[in-house]
Formats: sequence, C-alpha cells, structure tokens
Amino acid sequence: MKKDDFRELITLWTHSSDAFLILDDNATILYANPALEQVSGLEIKKQVGHNIRELLRTGMIDNSASLKAAQQKRVVTSKLLTAAGKRLLSTASPVLDRSGNIYRIVCNVRSLSLVQPEEKAGESPLRTPRDTESLTGTSSYEIVYASSKMQKVVELAHRLAAVDSTVLITGETGVGKELVARLIHGRSPRAGRGNFVKINCAAIPRDLLESELFGYAPGAFTGALKFGKEGYLERAHGGTLFLDEIAELPLEAQAKLLGVLQDREYYKVGSTKASFADVRIIAATNRDLAALVAKDAFRKDLYYRLLVVPVEVPPLRERRQDIPVLISHFCARLAARCGFKKEFDAAAVKQLCFYGWPGNVRELESLVERLLITVPEERITLSCLPGPYAPLKGTGNLPLKAKVEQYELELIKAELERCRDKYEAAKNLGISVSSLFRKLKLFES
Repeated sequence: MKKDDFRELITLWTHSSDAFLILDDNATILYANPALEQVSGLEIKKQVGHNIRELLRTGMIDNSASLKAAQQKRVVTSKLLTAAGKRLLSTASPVLDRSGNIYRIVCNVRSLSLVQPEEKAGESPLRTPRDTESLTGTSSYEIVYASSKMQKVVELAHRLAAVDSTVLITGETGVGKELVARLIHGRSPRAGRGNFVKINCAAIPRDLLESELFGYAPGAFTGALKFGKEGYLERAHGGTLFLDEIAELPLEAQAKLLGVLQDREYYKVGSTKASFADVRIIAATNRDLAALVAKDAFRKDLYYRLLVVPVEVPPLRERRQDIPVLISHFCARLAARCGFKKEFDAAAVKQLCFYGWPGNVRELESLVERLLITVPEERITLSCLPGPYAPLKGTGNLPLKAKVEQYELELIKAELERCRDKYEAAKNLGISVSSLFRKLKLFES
C-alpha cells in the first residue's frame, strides 16, 4: 500500500461515525477509532496494546465477539454491555492469511439503541438467558449476571425445577438466595398449581413461629381466632414454601417440620387431626448448619433431610464480572421507577470491582440507589464514590504491600461500623476472630 493511500485510510477511519476496532490474532488491540469511545463510553485508546481479555477480566465489557471469532474462525455478531452502561452490537470478522490462519480481527461496533427499538420502562439491558433470568413473570425478581459461577447456579436451578426434591440454598447475606429459590419455583410445574410462600424464620417471634408456620385450630389458646388460622404451609399448598434463615427455627418447630418432609403431613397447633402437605420445601441460610448440628443447636436428622440438593450462591467478591452488569441493571430499574437518568463512568465501575462487598448484591444495590439520589450530575465519576468505596488517598509512593494493608484496613473499618461486634465482622470478612484482632493490633501499632 502506498503511503498516501495509507494516510487516506487512517483519515477515513479517524473521522468515520462508525466505530471500528482492529485486533491481532491473539485478540490484542492494535487500533481503535474515536467513534468507538463515543458509542462505548470507555477510554479505549488507553487499552491499545492490551488484550481484549483484560477488558473482560476488569469488567469493562461483559462479552467479546472478537474472542469468539478468533476461536471459531468465522464472522460473529453478539451483544455486549460496557461498564459505562452502553448496550452495543459487535460484529467481528477474522482476516485470514494464505495459510488459513488468523492475521487480524476487524470489529464493527454499533449502539443497540440505533439498531433496535427502545426497551420498555423497567426492563433490564441485554435481556438474554445468560444475563437475566426473569422470575414468575415480573421484573421485581431477576437474576442478573455475567459470570460463569452464577451461570452454574442458574443451570442447577433449572435442573432442580424439573424435580420435586428438597433444596438447601446457602450463601452469605445479600447474595440472592431468595432469587434462586424463586427461579426454581417459577420454572417448576408447581408454579401453575400453587404459590411461592416465604417465611423468614428470624423475623417472627419464637413463641409465635410454630403457629404461624403450621396454623392453629379453633380455640387452640387464649386469644386465638374463633375459626382458627391457616399457616404458611397451608397457604403454600400445591406450591413452594421458602424457609429463609432456617437456622433460626426453634428446635420444637424443627421436629414438626421433619414430619412434613418425611410423611407429608403435619398437625396444626391445638389439633389432633393430621393435615396433608402438598408442598415443596426450599430452605436457605447464611450460617454453617453442620457446625450448629455439632453444637446440638440444629437437629441432625432435619439437616440431612434438607441437604438433598445443596445450592451454594457465591459471594459478589468471587464473581466480580457481575458487578458492571448489576450496576447497569440497578441504574435502569431506578430510572424506570424514579426517573433518574444517570450512569456510572468506566473508572467508577472499575474501582467498585476492586471493593470487597461484605454486604454483597444488596450492598451494591443500596450504593447505586444512594449515588443516583445524592449525586446531582448525570454521570457518576470516581470522585463521587463515598468512604470505603473510594480509591485510597496518599498511597501513590507507597510500596504494594503498604497499599494492600491500607486497603485492607479500610475494608475492616467499614465492616466494623456495619456490624454489632468484632465477631460478626470477622465472620462477614471470612477470617477468624483471632486474625481480625491481630490485624487491628498491627494497624494500631
């Protein structure tokens, strides 16, 4: 190619309104035109020379047609979501040499808002099976994800929906255990026969929990309703009963629940007549039931009855690829509900991907809502992030070890402010109490 021709080509690409990206055979970015930054909301120029896998790893994008094109040696078109909340359609075309090997990959990127109708209010972006699982026909309950770990959880939930086995869902507070339970029910035959009924075993006084769960017969006790009362089991007849925080269930109620699981029958408080329980039990806990069994704080026989199919929902810090898509989802949902048309820039999203998230998805949702309400600008930047979410100040010349220790201190301080005592903080941080005390002593010295 002549030098003048090459200059003309570069001029054409630089001033084109279409967004282009050129990568080598290993998916390393060689060139990106200015239009790409406009449609993606990302500073792509800084990524030239870096591999596209780095953008995936850091959550700047949630999908890559280029990688698929490189693997399959064919043109691939796919949707993707950027950390700036932009929905794009990417078409990657591999350029082969004379030997049939990939020489370059040329990507053409367009905004989805230009190639398809606008979504209805309340819908989340990129509504594909991998990104979003809508539950029971409402957008109030959705599993939004991009990570392979959550993909495995969703796939297991689909398999469980086809059977009627008892399920025990474990995971830290705020990871989305109830959403998984609703997904199992919503995809099961029981969704058409009965309701999904939830009972929080920790929210009801212990002396009332048994009558709330099983109901009571007329005149069962002083102050009882004249005609008795149906319990949660009766309300869930034909459907699914979700027992949240099952570890808080009193031992007496545990014995009666065991009868439901074994014999499919139960007795209302004050009644000698057995009631049939056509119900599926899904239980959830953020506590170690095996440890409680060892301390005689939870019935061993009930534990093994619940442990037919265990489902563990990983914490957010172990699936950081979900953070950008969750931020975009919460922004879209709050925009539909409250009219906040705001977005996070790439630097802010990247910083949030480094945070430990002891409160998991629930904490992330609360932070997004807080920022959308309190930040007056339409774009939420790095400087808008509060407290422990913000980047550390004054660490520019510190060695890596000192930076890590200071960041660790910020996370510990934030958790201590959130918790009742150091024991709860240590549990949420995933370290022993002795380790927590040792770290605090080190920081204080």
